[in-house]
Amino acid sequence: MSILRYALIGLGALGIAGLFGSQIKALETIKAEGETVLLDLRPVDPRALMMGDFMALAYAEERPASLRRDLTSSGQFILTLDENKVGRFSRVSEGGDLATNEVRINYIRQRRGVTFGAPRYYFQNGTAETYEQADYGIFKIVPSGRAILVGLADEEFKKIQPPSL
Repeated sequence: MSILRYALIGLGALGIAGLFGSQIKALETIKAEGETVLLDLRPVDPRALMMGDFMALAYAEERPASLRRDLTSSGQFILTLDENKVGRFSRVSEGGDLATNEVRINYIRQRRGVTFGAPRYYFQNGTAETYEQADYGIFKIVPSGRAILVGLADEEFKKIQPPSL
């Protein structure tokens, strides 16, 4: 009986490890193959004492003025990209083709608007001053609309690099 129990525990652990591995691979694929898009940041509190150093992020495109009240709980926005790859809310996706300067990004509706799923950016302790100049969140987005935050950029659209300590 105990051999069967250990075998089941081992199979369960392998299944969980496989699930984590597949999710990590999916995120790495997005990071490597996704299109780079910048989103405007709105000012928010830059640190939290209990969780280490991080910047709480809010994006201008999460509260577009033309947001419908009957917006579904999740879906996709269409962002129009300018010459610097800064995305601006264009419309809610209803399927169909995109123009060459447009991308889809998945959203989830919340009480105060919508979110793209990247509310914080963590950085090394003691380097908060470096990131206070951030004006944009740098996302990698794949055609399905899935996006991951990969960095922060300054007003000149350059990625902010962490200082070498």
